[in-house]
Amino acid sequence: MRIWACNLLAVSCVVLTGCGHELGYRNFAGPILPLAGTEVADEFVIRDDHSITYVKDRLEVSLLPMTVEMLNRQLAGNSETPEGFHEPNPYLKPTNPYTYGDWKPGWEEEQPTRFSVFLLKVKNYAYPKVHLDPYSIEIVAPNGRKYAAFSRLAMADYFSTYAIGFAGNTYLPFRARKDVLLRTMYPEDVMVFSGQEQEGYVTFDRLDADVDEFEVRISGMVLRFDYRDQPVETIDIRYPFEREVYLAKHKREEAP
Repeated sequence: MRIWACNLLAVSCVVLTGCGHELGYRNFAGPILPLAGTEVADEFVIRDDHSITYVKDRLEVSLLPMTVEMLNRQLAGNSETPEGFHEPNPYLKPTNPYTYGDWKPGWEEEQPTRFSVFLLKVKNYAYPKVHLDPYSIEIVAPNGRKYAAFSRLAMADYFSTYAIGFAGNTYLPFRARKDVLLRTMYPEDVMVFSGQEQEGYVTFDRLDADVDEFEVRISGMVLRFDYRDQPVETIDIRYPFEREVYLAKHKREEAP
């Protein structure tokens, strides 16, 4: 019994010694930024808001990484918990489908990330009409991780598990989220004709902690159609992004 106790104590000491330097540390990530050197490519334009714009003649296709703060500002009416109740009303809560609204865990100083969201914009002043299927977009990291864009149906299925009921007040938050998704996600079946612009959000699963560099890949964007409305010219676009990932006890303050 004494030998067993000594062995257990020795193992415990080894475990604590080997892992002690990580106790209390957590994974954090900085903002998503265009990969350094992207502006060297002639077809890309990097803007001050950290978006990357692909330019071909007078066609522009841009991606802007959205932060939680930006999404909450854009959908302010769906991101705030209603006030005026002595106790929280379970039927009135933030209904922003891209974030947790103004909710945050009691031990955190900011709202957690729910999804990876990008604002996709297409400006067509070069072709009779173009088409981009948002569900063909994926994120690919050098370490092999891949993230497919969520469809509107997949997002609705995700939030259906949070629905308390499917009638009356219990259904309101679920319906509100569906309405926001219908209004703000990039549409899958819309042609962008000459002189038109189209924009909307493209949503992915939250990036894993080991992803510090990745590409957002648009596959098969159609630039020209034949007389049968079949694609005859397509392009693939790759947008390189990066972010800082690190272990720390507290998140670093971001530069203004």
